[in-house]
Amino acid sequence: MSGFRHRDWSGGLPDLPLSEVLRRLLPCLRSIYAFAATCQPWRRLLRASAAGLLRPGLPPLLLNPRSNQVIPFSQLVLAQPLTYRADLPAEATTVLSASRGRHLLLCRGSKSEARIIIIDALTGTERRELTLPFPHFAYHYAALTPSHLLVFYSKHAFYSLPLPFPDPNPNPSSSDPVWTKHSLPRSASFVTGVIEFRGRVLGLTARAQLLEFHLRASPPNQIVQMLPAAGLPDATTFDQWCFGPRLAAAWPRLLLVLSMLHPKSGPIMPHARKVHKVSVYELDMVRMRWEEVENIGAYSLFVDHVGKNAAACLDVGSCGVKENQVYVATPGCRWRSFPPGYEVTHGDVFDGKQYTMTEINRRTWPKQIWAYPQLFF
Repeated sequence: MSGFRHRDWSGGLPDLPLSEVLRRLLPCLRSIYAFAATCQPWRRLLRASAAGLLRPGLPPLLLNPRSNQVIPFSQLVLAQPLTYRADLPAEATTVLSASRGRHLLLCRGSKSEARIIIIDALTGTERRELTLPFPHFAYHYAALTPSHLLVFYSKHAFYSLPLPFPDPNPNPSSSDPVWTKHSLPRSASFVTGVIEFRGRVLGLTARAQLLEFHLRASPPNQIVQMLPAAGLPDATTFDQWCFGPRLAAAWPRLLLVLSMLHPKSGPIMPHARKVHKVSVYELDMVRMRWEEVENIGAYSLFVDHVGKNAAACLDVGSCGVKENQVYVATPGCRWRSFPPGYEVTHGDVFDGKQYTMTEINRRTWPKQIWAYPQLFF
C-alpha cells in the first residue's frame, strides 16, 4: 500500500465526459445544482458551459411575485415551485429588465432619490442597491453585460458602471457610485434590449435598429455604433412598445421577433391597433440583411414582454418544449405558443384580448416576469 496514490476523480476528469454528464442531467435543475455542488472544477465547467450547453437546453421559469413562487415550464425541470422572497416597495418599484440572472428594478423614494435594485432572479435573496444620477430622469431600461451595468434614460444617452461594483455590500447611505455618461447615435430610437452574441454586445431599439456597444472603446464616439442592417418592414407596421421587437441568440443565428399590427383603417390610434402576426427574422451577417423565416429548426423562442427579453431554447423534449415555436408570456397567463409567421383574423394573438399600451408599459412590481437561474451566469 506504500505505493498507493490518491487520485482526485472530481478535479481530474476531462471536460468532454463531464460535459456529456451535464447534458444528460437536463432539464432537471435539482440535478444540475447537485453537479455544481460537487467541487470547484465542476462549478467552473458549469459556468463555462452555461451559454452554449445549459441555457439553450432549459426553458425559463416564471416568477409571480404576488404568490411568491417561481414556476417551472414543467415538473421535470422543478418538481415543486420555488419560494421567492423579496422585500420591495411595490408601489414605487418598476421593472427595467431581467438580465444575466438578475432582475433590474427602478425604485423612486423621495423626490431627490432614485435607485436601481439588482436582485437575484431565482430566489430574491441576493440584492444590491445603487443610487442613480439625476433622480428625475425617465429611466426606461437597464442591462448587465459581462463588464458593465448599463442604464438608459433617453434615446440619446445612457450611463454605465463598471463591474464588479466597488463595494460588495452596497449601502444606500454610502458614497454614490461614479457613473459614466455615453451618447447614443442621434438617429437611434429608444434602446429596448441588450444581448451578447458571439462575444459582441448588441442592442435593439424600439424601431428595430441594431446597435453594437464597445464599452472600452476610445474615442468616446466609438462606444456605440449603429449597424446597417436592412430588410425589415417599416417601423409603423409592428408594435414598438407593448410587444416590441426582441432579439434572441440561437447559436449560430441572430433572430428577431416582431409583433406585426393590423393595417391602419380609418382614424384608429396606434395603441388601439391589434397584433395579428408573430414574425421571426434571421440576420444574414455577411450581407447585413434581415430575412423573414418560418422555420427556426430545433430552436424555440421565449418572449417575456414585461422584462423585455427573448431567449432561444433547444427542444429538450422531456420538459415539453416544442421546436419551431414562439412562446409568449403576457400578463395573466403563463406561456402561449405560436409558429413563426402565425396569423389570426379575429382578436390578437395574446389571450384573445388587446392589452393596451398602458397595461404593458406600467411594469409595476409585482408583475409576472421570467427568471433564469443565477447559477448559469
